[in-house]
Amino acid sequence: MRDLMQVLQEVWHNFPIANRLARFNVRSRWADNYLGSVWDYLEPLMYIGTYFVVFGMGLYNGNVAGVPYILWLLTGIVPWYFIQGAFNKGLTSVSSQLNLLTKTNYPMSIAPLMPLLEEIRRYCVLTIFMVMVLIAFGYHPSIYWIQILYAIPCMLICMFAIDLLNSTLTIVVPDYKTFANSLFRLIFFFSGIVINIDAKNLPVAVVSVIKMMPFYYIIQMFRDTFLYHRWFWQQPSNTLFFWLVVTLILIGGAHLHVRFRNRFTDLM
Repeated sequence: MRDLMQVLQEVWHNFPIANRLARFNVRSRWADNYLGSVWDYLEPLMYIGTYFVVFGMGLYNGNVAGVPYILWLLTGIVPWYFIQGAFNKGLTSVSSQLNLLTKTNYPMSIAPLMPLLEEIRRYCVLTIFMVMVLIAFGYHPSIYWIQILYAIPCMLICMFAIDLLNSTLTIVVPDYKTFANSLFRLIFFFSGIVINIDAKNLPVAVVSVIKMMPFYYIIQMFRDTFLYHRWFWQQPSNTLFFWLVVTLILIGGAHLHVRFRNRFTDLM
């Protein structure tokens, strides 16, 4: 717990530095492209269109779980793109910034925060697009929409915890990055992003395990907020389990980070 408090204090005091570095990374990523950062939004929209044609029109005939498939897809895939971007960048967040951080007085614990700050702008723009589509389909703002103030912190804290752990394991265990990337691609289909796992006649035990994953909880929280009008406290066991898992990952990630960060340069 002491390591976790140390990491949180470092992140809090150095947040402005992490934010500036994240903005620089976003600008430099698309510096050589004609459209620049527009690709941050074109790419997910292209994939969303593809998933809608293949799964929405082909597999579900336009509707799933009592709502239009495009709305069901958007409310799941918009937060997923944030999760995906933060996860992929988080794996190498420390190793990619190691040279810079070792030459400055900034703590290495800000590196796992930077992928979240890099992805938040795209998430906000895609969320605005999602809300416009929801309103166009007759889903107008309601009291339940304020639950997004709970769903977003859930997503941010969960991804920081995972990035803190993954960024350390990527350096300590050489094969971890390849393993994590492969596993994450499988999680995409098992987290109910494009496929409704409740309607696929999967064994009850398999569905129960899938619903215990933090990613599934986050995605379902956004769908409950915008589509199904359910509060998070109506499923107390799922909420308690989610926060238990996230807390354990956060504590474990902080412990490993503090233990190995003085050896990161040697391990690289």
